[in-house]
Amino acid sequence: MSEEEAVELAARLHGHLAPGIALGVRMASIALRKLGTRRGSRKLIAVSETARCLADGMQAATGATLGHGNAFVENYGKLAVTVGRSDTMRGYRVALRRDAWKRSALMRKWMLREGKLTKEEERRLAEELLRLEERWLEITPVRIEMPTLFESSEILRCSSCGELVPERLSINGVCRCCSGEAYYTPLESTG
Repeated sequence: MSEEEAVELAARLHGHLAPGIALGVRMASIALRKLGTRRGSRKLIAVSETARCLADGMQAATGATLGHGNAFVENYGKLAVTVGRSDTMRGYRVALRRDAWKRSALMRKWMLREGKLTKEEERRLAEELLRLEERWLEITPVRIEMPTLFESSEILRCSSCGELVPERLSINGVCRCCSGEAYYTPLESTG
């Protein structure tokens, strides 16, 4: 799949063409090339360091997805992706250089959040990011430090709510939600 096709796929998934889509595709494509592998390889893992548009571009370019369990978001709020191999746990981290805002007025406006981009500015910046020269990126070989990529621990019933949960994701037999780590608060049921 070409970078342009990956951008189209990611834009459809995301709902529109955002600059982060193009940047995620560009970064992931560079990492794939450095790894000497191609999109969809069964051994690929991909990590986005932001939960924003970049992650969609990364998934489209690599074929690694959240649903397949080989794409991850470690939300550090950084414009960076890592693409590696699950068998060697080695890969490449590609990050936008902190001075990349100097490349153009649009890059500055976007990176430093100096104002909302118009749809036309988003399109122009996306095209600019797809052609972004490697000198504006930090490309670092890395060892990936993720303790468990694929969940395979025994399933148990939470002693508090009774829902099934992998043992590794529980705390002394209690699911993370019942242990106070829930992302939600139950409301009274009306029906």
